[in-house]
Amino acid sequence: MSKLEKYLAKAQEPVQRQTGSVSIDGDTWQIRELTFSESRQCFKLAEDATGRFDTFRYNDVRIVKATEHDFPWNSIDLLKAYKAKDKYDLPVKLFEGNAAGYQALLDKVNEVNAKVKSEQEVVEDLKNSFEPTENQATSVGHSSTDEDDQTN
Repeated sequence: MSKLEKYLAKAQEPVQRQTGSVSIDGDTWQIRELTFSESRQCFKLAEDATGRFDTFRYNDVRIVKATEHDFPWNSIDLLKAYKAKDKYDLPVKLFEGNAAGYQALLDKVNEVNAKVKSEQEVVEDLKNSFEPTENQATSVGHSSTDEDDQTN
């Protein structure tokens, strides 16, 4: 099987995600693990117009992304009722009078996603896993062993 065939087949496979649930005010909230691309989106959506990172928005975005399969964050009625500018503005407004409920939801999102690596962690893992080989390229068209042979 070629690489292309392998990844085409992989695209059709269902993604297995870790899940969890938490009870808040008698309601069960279903939380799912974020994919790598969803995790990246959370970082991007947490930046303001100047590129400054907003930790509070990051937490709200992660809550929405981890629960949107179970809760209608995009409901126009819900957005209007809470005067939210977008679905990522809703978690803090929804739990305004229930900080413990918000914290329980955030804790479960963190727990379910504890094994999801950030982009930086993935990059660091790749850097650390790189082991130079004997024929590592030193310049275009030459390997370190080729240069050694030419100097002898």
